[in-house]
Amino acid sequence: MSQNVPATFQVKFQNNVELVLQQQKSMLMDATDITDDVSAEKIKVKDLIGNNTPQEADERHGDTKYNNNTHDGVWLAKTNELYDAVLVDDADQLSTAIDLKGSYTMASVGVLQRATDRRILEGFYGSIISGKEGTTTTAFPAGQIVPVTTGGAAGAQRMNTAKLRAANKMLMQGYVDMSLQRYMVLTAEQNDDLLTEVPATSDDFKSAFGGVVEEGVLKKLLGWNFIPMELSNPALVTVPALSLDGSGYRKTPFWVKGGIRTNYWRRARTSIDKMPGKVLATQVFAGTTVAATRTQAGRCGIILNSEA
Repeated sequence: MSQNVPATFQVKFQNNVELVLQQQKSMLMDATDITDDVSAEKIKVKDLIGNNTPQEADERHGDTKYNNNTHDGVWLAKTNELYDAVLVDDADQLSTAIDLKGSYTMASVGVLQRATDRRILEGFYGSIISGKEGTTTTAFPAGQIVPVTTGGAAGAQRMNTAKLRAANKMLMQGYVDMSLQRYMVLTAEQNDDLLTEVPATSDDFKSAFGGVVEEGVLKKLLGWNFIPMELSNPALVTVPALSLDGSGYRKTPFWVKGGIRTNYWRRARTSIDKMPGKVLATQVFAGTTVAATRTQAGRCGIILNSEA
């Protein structure tokens, strides 16, 4: 066989990966604002203009009273590329393995989807970069955390409807527009906890509080759109540790639409090449460069849950 991999393999692989990524998105992607800005290593993703109170025209021919807006910005730094790379001893296998539903195509798409979810959660749990030049870092605010004791007489509590209500109350008291879509990641543990509560499965509660259960998975409740996802999944690499606090309580993330910004520097980079240093084995490569950040502290929060 020629030492050169047919160019059609690479074109087909790239096209198939991009097509599947469009059809099967990451679990969190659609719950965030998405941009494709490749202009710089660190980009400004949001201008924050402070709110003013209205001045009152309380005298005839009086002087105009001017407000003084505060100005700030949220920045996002480019992260390292996350990729999938495998070696194939016999390149003849590629003719079928890179098809639309081929093993390498689907495996690479899965890696890129999980890479996006990982970066989104890293941005959620991480510090916000702000300031005129993007040099100020602010950790997740303690005031945006629903305590683990919420909903019980004493001690650490598992997920419950009282915590969902507390999260709604936190957003409302932070002057968040409650008509915005609200999202929350729900693991199997938290899903089971909510289904255990009688109100969560009763017909009266469903009709009054918008409870939706599909095939044993809670989809909506009290205005929250739940995204089923295992935060302890080792394939997410950094997320299992980020999603636990120092006491081992699960940090369940929630936010409103616009509360998280995701930016791609490159959605998908693929290649199929012969590797001289590997006895001309064929390398199949797919990578993505993406990062995310919270945009405003008041639009995101965490619920602490015991899983004991």
